[in-house]
Amino acid sequence: MIEIKIPKEITEYKEKFLFGLTVRQCISVAVALGICIPLYIFGKKFLGDDIVSWLVLLIAVPVFGFGFIKYNGMTFERLVAVIFRQKFREPQKRIYVDMPVFYDWRNEIIENEIARQTAVKRRAARLAKSKTANKSLTQENGVTYNTVSLQKRKKEV
Repeated sequence: MIEIKIPKEITEYKEKFLFGLTVRQCISVAVALGICIPLYIFGKKFLGDDIVSWLVLLIAVPVFGFGFIKYNGMTFERLVAVIFRQKFREPQKRIYVDMPVFYDWRNEIIENEIARQTAVKRRAARLAKSKTANKSLTQENGVTYNTVSLQKRKKEV
């Protein structure tokens, strides 16, 4: 019976280009061979077999890594960038600061509530002040009279 393997996730599918390798892998093999073969042939005259073979290995491993290494969905160059950023650019000692998620909103709500309460107190004070002033003064036909004098007048009439 003939079976066809279907990947469970469509993003994991890689089209095979040559000898079961993807285009990325074929390019990395070609670059590695293009660098390492001439280096070995011409380098062993100047440095010796042992040193040139180590040099070829040190150059070939990262070049092959670009084509073949994939970690957690990241390509080799992204992985190297993440490792570099974590080791050299970001601080190694991380200080934990407990900050509530809605901290800014909470402070804004508190400030608005304080402003509302002070406005209510000011309005109440103004209202109380105006009520005491209105008790002694009454306005009739555009003329302001003292309440006490009006009561005396009414009694006289």
